Amino acid sequence: MTDVIQTVGAYAGLVALLAMAVLAFLVFSQARDIRRLRDWAGGAPERDAEVREVSEIVAEERSQELKVLADREERRMERAGLVEPSFWDRLGRSGRIIAIVAVVLILGAAAAWAATSLLGSDSNDSANQGRRGQATKQKSVKPKQIEVGVLNGTGGTEAGLAATYADALEKENFTIAGNPSDATETFTESVVMYTSGNQSAATKVGAAVGITNTAPMESNIASLTPGADVTVVIGTDHGPLPGE
Repeated sequence: MTDVIQTVGAYAGLVALLAMAVLAFLVFSQARDIRRLRDWAGGAPERDAEVREVSEIVAEERSQELKVLADREERRMERAGLVEPSFWDRLGRSGRIIAIVAVVLILGAAAAWAATSLLGSDSNDSANQGRRGQATKQKSVKPKQIEVGVLNGTGGTEAGLAATYADALEKENFTIAGNPSDATETFTESVVMYTSGNQSAATKVGAAVGITNTAPMESNIASLTPGADVTVVIGTDHGPLPGE
């Protein structure tokens, strides 16, 4: 009996040893597979990036190929008369140059016109402001500041007429320049003459004596009334003074 047990025990020990060897091999193999799986999983993002990069390169190359094919097909259809060329292509090289030059000239002319309009507008505004300022200044001049000469232009037929008009102007607060006298010639029409810049003053003086006719100062009249801004020349057509 003892011999049987020893024999069975020896075989059982041998089988157990073989089983442990097989089990150790399987454990080692599984550990190696697990390590490989972990390595593969850890490198997945890099592989994804490589795949995307390759995909983008392939897509770009494919897009360029399709564009080249489309251009070839379009040229083929144009040569065959199936597609009408664009207006820009129909112009040709010389036509395109002429169109560009025309556009540049038009733009230059428009810019010059705009600049001229702006400068002209500024000049006109300045001139208008100057005239308005001068007119305002003339309107603000008081009768006392206007020196008036008086001449009898009736040919000496009405003595004392110039002095009468001078008195009437003095009553309106105008300043009489010099002494009233006779003109060297006969005037058929009464007129109020004015020196440069005193047209408004002449209108004001004329309204005071009932004379609406005004004119620039003549040299011979200016010599008879030196220092006068305005000179009243009484003609043969005169009527009664205002208020008489």
